[in-house]
Amino acid sequence: MYTESPPLNGAYPEHDVNAPERSPDRIHRPRRGGFRPSTGLKYAPAAGGRPSITRRTIRALGRFFIAIAIGATAALAWQSYGGEMVRAWAPSLAWLSPASPSAELQAQVKPVALDLAILRRSVEQLASNQDQLARKQDQMTQAFAALQSAVRDINQNILALAPLAPKAAHALPPKPPQSSAQ
Repeated sequence: MYTESPPLNGAYPEHDVNAPERSPDRIHRPRRGGFRPSTGLKYAPAAGGRPSITRRTIRALGRFFIAIAIGATAALAWQSYGGEMVRAWAPSLAWLSPASPSAELQAQVKPVALDLAILRRSVEQLASNQDQLARKQDQMTQAFAALQSAVRDINQNILALAPLAPKAAHALPPKPPQSSAQ
């Protein structure tokens, strides 16, 4: 039984399109050393038949980055689908997925959530009351400024009329004195 894979191009020249014509009755055997494809770079194994340190390092880094990519993909899939896929595929691994909150925890959280809602509503009311107070304060400031302006105008009118009052008083004839006997 033949268990080896078929040789690469070049090992059997009769299959090569660019090879010179050979007689069909001649038996062709593969060359020793096999076929090395030309990549433009020369293959120079290090002593002992092992690839150079650079090649081994590049291969190791490649494997490392592939492992990192697979891990990142798995983490993203886990975040996206949660434990639903795990529960469906392998129920024995369901303990790995995040647990849903218990009824007791929900009972404790519900009043806190209600208190927070009430507190939020109170804060919103306080903010609207503060805005109303600020508007009223602006109105009062404008009214006070208008009153001060009116007071100034009245004071100026009084001062303007004040020098005329003594002259008018002297122009009036004096009243005759009334007798006490009458």
